[in-house]
Formats: sequence, C-alpha cells, structure tokens
Amino acid sequence: MSDVLVPRRQFLFSAAGFWLLHKPAGPVLVQAGRRVDAPNATVARFPAVNIDLVRGRIRKYFEAAKPDFLVSSAACGTDLLSLEVAGDLKVNRVVLLPTDPKIFRNSSVVDRPGNWGEMFDRLLKEVNVEILDVPEGQTGYLETNVRLLERAQTMANSYNTDARALVVWDKKLRGPDDVTGHFLAQARLRKMPVVEISTF
Repeated sequence: MSDVLVPRRQFLFSAAGFWLLHKPAGPVLVQAGRRVDAPNATVARFPAVNIDLVRGRIRKYFEAAKPDFLVSSAACGTDLLSLEVAGDLKVNRVVLLPTDPKIFRNSSVVDRPGNWGEMFDRLLKEVNVEILDVPEGQTGYLETNVRLLERAQTMANSYNTDARALVVWDKKLRGPDDVTGHFLAQARLRKMPVVEISTF
C-alpha cells in the first residue's frame, strides 16, 4: 500500500511546486511616450503643467492592470513618470538605454526643465540598466523601440502572460520622424494590445 501512496504524494507535491513556480503572472507592460515640452516648444505635446495629471493617469492604469513588469527607456517625461509609478507600486522594472547613461542623461533627461536628472540618478541606483548596441541618433531611437517591444514579448512568453504596450502621448503624429508614433505602429504590427494615455 505504501508503495502506491508514496509516488502519488511525490507527484502531487511536484505538481503543486510547479504551479507555485509557474503560476500565471500579471501582464508585462512596455511603455513609450512624449518627453516633457521644452520651454520654447512651438507645438505643445506634453506641457510641464500637466505632469501631475499624467502621473495620476499612469498610476490609475497601473493599479487597474496590475502588471508584474514594466519595460521602458528612461527619458524625461512619460518614461520616468511610468518608472516612478512602477517603483512605488513594487512593479519590477527593466530599463533599456540606447547610449551610455551619462550621454543619455545629457541628451534626453536634463535638457528639459524639472527634476528629471534627480529622478534618473535615483532610478539608476534602484534597477539594472541595459545599454543597447544601437546606432546613434534617430536610427538608434527607432531600434530601441523595437528592442523594448521584443524584450516585453520575450518576458511575457517566459512568464506565460501577455505583453501590452502603454503609449503616453498627445495622440497626434508630428511627422514621419515621430519616435512615439513608430513605437505605436510597431506594437500594432505585432498585434500587441495597446493602451493610450493622453498628455492633455
């Protein structure tokens, strides 16, 4: 009798252990969006006066979606706001940068008014940052979009969950060189669910 029961108990224990290790996870969010406007911006896309409003909208979405992971870059504006909210809610964060952090900080973080530099520096102490091997300039930013989406999808597959794109922007293309527009198009090309949050 015991010869029958022991293997059965081991099987049940193994099955329960497998479920605990591989239980369904919350979604993997991959985010991109507008940087906060420069003081001399001729077209408003993310006015600085809307920072708290946008932060609140991002938080509301995170609380509803209950993600386990956020994949993002770390430019001033919607990137850092999303990463900040994710940190507050104990969401795991994966940060991909197209260049060395010092270079990125100068070109995409502290060139706009606000305390973005402090947020960026704090972030680098809290999470692991991966520096991508991509070309400089516009080509590199577009390639970063692709890498962000690929990373989120790979993670979602690994955790048996879904990847969702979060686009925080003014919902208006600024032209063929719109990096945020490219991210949105690439997400849709991959048939990834997309949620858009307005910066107005």
